[in-house]
Amino acid sequence: MSNISLFFLPVVSGILLAMSFPKPDMSILAWIALAPLLYSIREKTPRQSFAAGFISGIVFYAYSLNWVVIVMRHYGGLGFIPSLFLLLALSAYLALYIGAFAWLYSNARRYAGQASIFLAPAFWAALELLRNYALSGFPWNLLGYSQHRDLTMIQIADITGVYGVSALIVLANAAIAELMAVMARREYAGYRKYIMPLLATAVFAACAIYGNYRLANLPRPCGSMKIALVQGDIDQFHKWNPAFQDKVFDTYKKLTAEAAAQKIKPDLVIWPETATPFCFQDGNMEAQLKDAVRKADTWLLTGSPSIEEKNGDDVEYNSAYLLDPSGREAGRYDKTHLVPFGEYVPLKTFLPFVNKIAHGIGDFGRGTKYTVMRTDKGAFGTAICFEVIFPELVRQFALNGAAFLATITNDAWFGNSGAPYQHFDMAVFRAVENRRAMVRAANTGISGIILPSGKVYARTEIFTRGEITGTIPLMDNMTFYTRYGDVFAYLCSGITAIFIAIILRRRFIRT
Repeated sequence: MSNISLFFLPVVSGILLAMSFPKPDMSILAWIALAPLLYSIREKTPRQSFAAGFISGIVFYAYSLNWVVIVMRHYGGLGFIPSLFLLLALSAYLALYIGAFAWLYSNARRYAGQASIFLAPAFWAALELLRNYALSGFPWNLLGYSQHRDLTMIQIADITGVYGVSALIVLANAAIAELMAVMARREYAGYRKYIMPLLATAVFAACAIYGNYRLANLPRPCGSMKIALVQGDIDQFHKWNPAFQDKVFDTYKKLTAEAAAQKIKPDLVIWPETATPFCFQDGNMEAQLKDAVRKADTWLLTGSPSIEEKNGDDVEYNSAYLLDPSGREAGRYDKTHLVPFGEYVPLKTFLPFVNKIAHGIGDFGRGTKYTVMRTDKGAFGTAICFEVIFPELVRQFALNGAAFLATITNDAWFGNSGAPYQHFDMAVFRAVENRRAMVRAANTGISGIILPSGKVYARTEIFTRGEITGTIPLMDNMTFYTRYGDVFAYLCSGITAIFIAIILRRRFIRT
């Protein structure tokens, strides 16, 4: 039984966690996924518990992030073995967080007994917040994201952010683990052992009531806007090949003309990240782009590299440009949170091979402002690719007056893996947190329109070409999350820090 609880059950938890995310996206499994791990470490030492959590994490991340191998092999130029090694290294780093969670929970069982059911969610949320910032941040596949389709339960995100949904899932798992222990001991008599699970059930019910209330009482829009999203489906190897430049550009111009010719003409057409296969300041190509906008007679948001001279050097940026119907530049946003090993290369002197991953993109400069762009219909903020996974970053656009949110991306890197779906699902939470419609244009998909409730109004399939249109609400309200940010997660971090201090103090006194 000892070997089963120390190895088998943590592996089961890792598998269930992985299955909760795309692919296969069996989100209901998240509500029981951690229960085997928590049950297995109830009577184990903190050190054993850390090992068990680490095992769960390795299994979870090695499967759910398997797209890393695709990126490294096809675009990084690495062989299968080095790519697999990098996947395992990333998985091991992320598994440390689940290991730390298990260590904390094991100590909580010792010092707080059943109250650990309510400490566990705080530990998990604190560690997710830490992951959002540590080593430039990689908050991919936070536990709450697994519930992107459960509109009722994710409505609390307008108060707590995605971290609150993660905490709620952990609370359910901790309560289930406690009940599993009761059944294993077959000691059913006595009401005390059910108090904490019942309280957890009450919290779950309260969140469900809030979710239903919020869905029935969403803020009123202050206007509306017709949006067209263009998905060019450009092969990544063709995207930056000069021989294909005209073909790529013609594809987007043709799709834009088709969108503009529809019966309900769009107010704004959106192209994906770096949709233009040239730097925006390229005189000839820039002129062609502006001419295409004038012919379509619509506003256009497009991703494009841009160059500025700073201190005598040319600095390249990953930018989003807004053009008005006359072709005039009406706004520009430079990406502020760059992708390590994709848009800039940390420690490039020691890791020269990673330059290959940035082929065709370069080593970008970092933007400094959360620019809100303004059209004659309404203002919006644009998150570029990786940025949409950072709740605090996207919140800044709503705080600065954006009436809706946009994100442009190029997910061609990921191939036909779970990553494009995982990436899209995270955008759902940015809509709920800020009560803003979120529109997403992706080169190879998934492009889509997400309403302020988190409901997906329309979406494309991956590796298809075309455009989708829809009318989105414009919002001017401010949610609790928009106003105050990650208060919930920081409160959980404070609780976790106090608990760690108590543990260290007791151990110091003992020694």
